[in-house]
Amino acid sequence: MTRRAIIWLGVTIALVVAGALVGRSLVRAKTKHTPVAAYLVPIDNNSRMKPAWWPSSRLDLPRALRSGERLTIPAGASLKLIHADSGAAELITGPARLFLQQKLPSEPEALISPLPEILGAITKPPHTDNAVVITSPVDMTRYLNPLITWTAREGVSYDIAVADAADEFVPPRIARGVRPPIALATLETPQRRQLGVDRNYAILIREANASVIAAGARLLTTTDAKLENQLPTTPAELIAEATAALAKKPMRTGDAWLALSHLPPDWARSELGVRLRLRVTAELGLADEFNSASTDARALKTP
Repeated sequence: MTRRAIIWLGVTIALVVAGALVGRSLVRAKTKHTPVAAYLVPIDNNSRMKPAWWPSSRLDLPRALRSGERLTIPAGASLKLIHADSGAAELITGPARLFLQQKLPSEPEALISPLPEILGAITKPPHTDNAVVITSPVDMTRYLNPLITWTAREGVSYDIAVADAADEFVPPRIARGVRPPIALATLETPQRRQLGVDRNYAILIREANASVIAAGARLLTTTDAKLENQLPTTPAELIAEATAALAKKPMRTGDAWLALSHLPPDWARSELGVRLRLRVTAELGLADEFNSASTDARALKTP
């Protein structure tokens, strides 16, 4: 090969690389303003995907699939696909091609709208020093033996009561001098240990032996609540549980928080994890956790 041919070959390669980098930058700029159609969630070491014009790579963390984006799942690979509009999850096994369309909602939606819109629209909770907030279960729960969690001051013990809101003559379940988390089944009660299905309850918390109630929450067990329902253990199932809990109204806000609080840090900082945290912390009024999620959201890099 002559010297001139070598020079032209080098120039050609440089132009191709530069074009690819420019294209990548343009795609990134576009995705910042494109709605999300679904999320790809790895389930094992064989979860792989291939964006258009790029080689196949392993999927280690949840990844947003934006409206109109084309991806390929190689043969033998498998992952979980969580739809942004419904929260429904399905198993995808390669070879498969993914191409979903999602319209921009008329109002910002936590799992669909571009992140800058979410950050601009969501209301930051006010900061309150030493406030006790019941974080789970809240609103609705599918657990009949839920894990009860709340924000607690360092070194402070609490008394807790879970009362049947539909029958004031039923003695409440109680525990004294405890710290979170605590399983409902460990509370003292003459009743059966688990909650009833499709029933209203009230949770009350105070500092140990205090005369003033520090926090209260109402909750309703769902019609499909079962004693065998347990908090998932894998990151993929935890993030799917949190998504499903927020996908339909009335939301299972406390169930979502409980799942998110068990995620590994890198999963919590993924785009799906950040979006879920923003929604839940705003709903629960957790100012510090909301600020942390906002910081993580601004640090995200789109694909």
